[in-house]
Amino acid sequence: MVIGGYAVVIASAVLWGAGLRLFLRAGLPPARKIRWVILLVVTGAAIGVLLPRDQVWQKFLILLAALPLLGAADVLLLRSGRPLSFWVRACGFELVTVFGVAGLIRVSCDAMGLAALVGRGA
Repeated sequence: MVIGGYAVVIASAVLWGAGLRLFLRAGLPPARKIRWVILLVVTGAAIGVLLPRDQVWQKFLILLAALPLLGAADVLLLRSGRPLSFWVRACGFELVTVFGVAGLIRVSCDAMGLAALVGRGA
């Protein structure tokens, strides 16, 4: 199980890097990029404060597994003409950013003895 966890983290880092490259090359104004990253970080921080570590990991794995479906939904709904790989990288960057921040916040909270605001039964 530990080896599988490391494989997921490494694959997620590769996906995040590909998505970051795509994000940096996007034709969005810098101010809009900064606002978007701030939103992702704040969302991740909120998740990290609210959920215990096992739930952060579980929800990350569920969304990571659903990533191709999210990308396909973008292709079908947005009809931008961009391939599925574009949307998987774009959504992957966002997903890994949010849950990477959530994981770091949760580990920090655990180290300081701060319990998650939402219990394990939620």
